[in-house]
Amino acid sequence: MRVGLCDDAKVEGLIARTIGLEGLEGYKQVKWIGGIDVILKNKEELEEFLAKYGEYVYAVGREEMEEVVGRLLKERGLKLATAESCTGGLLSARIVNVPGSSAYFVGGFVVYANELKTRLLSVEEEAIKRYGAVSEEVCRQMAVGALEETDADISLAITGISGPEGGTVDKPVGLTYIGLATDREVIVKRFLFNGGRNENRFLATQWALEMLRQYLLKGG
Repeated sequence: MRVGLCDDAKVEGLIARTIGLEGLEGYKQVKWIGGIDVILKNKEELEEFLAKYGEYVYAVGREEMEEVVGRLLKERGLKLATAESCTGGLLSARIVNVPGSSAYFVGGFVVYANELKTRLLSVEEEAIKRYGAVSEEVCRQMAVGALEETDADISLAITGISGPEGGTVDKPVGLTYIGLATDREVIVKRFLFNGGRNENRFLATQWALEMLRQYLLKGG
């Protein structure tokens, strides 16, 4: 985490960028699709805020999530690969927006069609038929496939229903599975976003990066 003065002339103070924090009161804040940016008056107030809500803070200053994650990967000498369905390459695009990302990003697979999931990532046809393309099992196999098809140390996979159509009672619009795989373990988490199509796509990438950030900070 870097500490830096906000460079927006309209804002005086320090900015703590958060994700997953809700119901915050008593602080000046700017809400946006990716989370809440909290404006702190001085270093003392920043330290107080971090003591209370540090687990939600991914950056202090103007760093984007992809910059934070890229720095962590680079510091640890790890390489990342991605596999995306509903986000259509947005995760990869955010990663390569960061200068120097070639040091840790090997590439990504955009597997919108089920045929490509099976052909490029070895996702089992039976898994797609049994569980559906938007499922924990398919996400798991996408993450493992991306890892096995590259020389990456870690992979991220996303499959979901961005909307506005395609949802059902069992699998509503916004349902998203995000997977993280290494040679030691595979983690898959379920999310339900409630934005529009592009908002849901962005949120999927934001939480995928947050999932990776948390994993790296915990020693992964």
